[in-house]
Amino acid sequence: MAKISIWQKIINFFTGKKQSVQAPAEVKDGIWYRKEADGNYLLGIDKSVYDLMGKITFADFPNQLDTIEVDDDLLDIEGDKSVETLKSPISGRIVARNKEIGKDIQTLNKPDPEVNWIAKVQPAA
Repeated sequence: MAKISIWQKIINFFTGKKQSVQAPAEVKDGIWYRKEADGNYLLGIDKSVYDLMGKITFADFPNQLDTIEVDDDLLDIEGDKSVETLKSPISGRIVARNKEIGKDIQTLNKPDPEVNWIAKVQPAA
């Protein structure tokens, strides 16, 4: 279970928010990744990418691989300032891809893990 600070517990108490049971996300090369309760990892676009690229104008999966290795191409993105290919921070089997990621680009520009996640990955054993 993820640890939260005493201050966050107090804020959660007064705002009625439930304590998060998700592990904190780690970040590597613009991709955040977080272990979910089922043991799979959820991968998404980190805030640092928005800072570097500005507004994202296009996103697409460069391949349809079922398994990925560390540093395999994960997502091609174009922004106001540059074009990048984001790399996978972990190895494993792709359980799900966010097929909505390139359809509504405005949603992608909101740093919200519920909508801008890239893939769910079952880690390699």
